[in-house]
Amino acid sequence: MASQPQKLAYVDGKLGAPTSGQQTTRILFNTIEAPGTTSTLVFFRNFQGLTSGQTNLTQNKLDSMESMIIKTISLYNYAPEGNLRNFGGAVQQTLSIIVGNQTVVKQLPIQFNQGTNGQAFDRLHENGGAEGQALGASDVLQNTLPCEIRLLTDIVIPPQVAFEVRIDSNSAAYTAAGAVTCVLSGYGKIFSAGNSF
Repeated sequence: MASQPQKLAYVDGKLGAPTSGQQTTRILFNTIEAPGTTSTLVFFRNFQGLTSGQTNLTQNKLDSMESMIIKTISLYNYAPEGNLRNFGGAVQQTLSIIVGNQTVVKQLPIQFNQGTNGQAFDRLHENGGAEGQALGASDVLQNTLPCEIRLLTDIVIPPQVAFEVRIDSNSAAYTAAGAVTCVLSGYGKIFSAGNSF
């Protein structure tokens, strides 16, 4: 089994992208403010009007010298007053990741680690807890859970290839107020000038 750096170098090499660069950890995040009453959320598509605290990208692709492997996907749901809410509640939801024109993760059920009754799907988290805790409360992190998914398969985002994360639910799970944030984290590669400057 190839390591993360080996897989990233292999994919970059197959695409003709530069294989040199600074190895690093990467975190990409995107927020949908006031999503409206909808059953679908699409992250990393619209960046207009978002601050640097709401997204760290300006387009839905990485630069020509950057690439990334997604290891963890986290979803956060915020109430209008800023309180962290449990993600999704009892609504059935699926997550898809589209890289280029291919769906590399298709309709992954995300009922685990979400909502008041969510079941922890790993041993790193406790089951779902009460929602509506203020962000300053001492027990907010243990009682109010985001939805966090750790992937066993390395999902590669190559340089200059559009990507997005899509959440679909079986009902209108999101209301007009508040915000929802998607965070992708994992291993990555960024531009390194090296000895060329």
